[in-house]
Amino acid sequence: MVTRMLGLALFFSVLVGFVHACPCRGEKDPVKVTLVVILASEEGNTIDPRLKAIAEEVQKLHPQLKSFKLKQMESKSLKPDVKTSFATVDDKNADMVIKHGADKDNRVGLAVTAPIMGEIEYQSACGKFLPIVTRYQTKSKELLILAIRVQPCKGP
Repeated sequence: MVTRMLGLALFFSVLVGFVHACPCRGEKDPVKVTLVVILASEEGNTIDPRLKAIAEEVQKLHPQLKSFKLKQMESKSLKPDVKTSFATVDDKNADMVIKHGADKDNRVGLAVTAPIMGEIEYQSACGKFLPIVTRYQTKSKELLILAIRVQPCKGP
């Protein structure tokens, strides 16, 4: 009887250890990443209506940028710790790695390597676009901006 009770105690202590060692649900689930490739320039005064909110935010730090056009938009479902490339412009890619899925604060860890820039690691609010103004310019002097959104989000 004592041996059986010790066996059960050992079993439950191992089971509790496994439960605490497991990552939170969602931490290893795929994350949908949407990349919007934007070209901005100091010439003209044309802003694609779909980019109005992003353009306003970018112009706070870069008021010289007057025109914003949407070049392309792509979504992919990414598994954590798997490097994935997204096409941008001029045969250049943006590489991304999900560091972790949505945490208790509904933030996703992400690492991005944009053309002619080093890796940027950050936590992104779920469901919101984060614009990254790169230093890459096309031959027509348009500046490459990457706007990135991650989903799904926890809760309503």
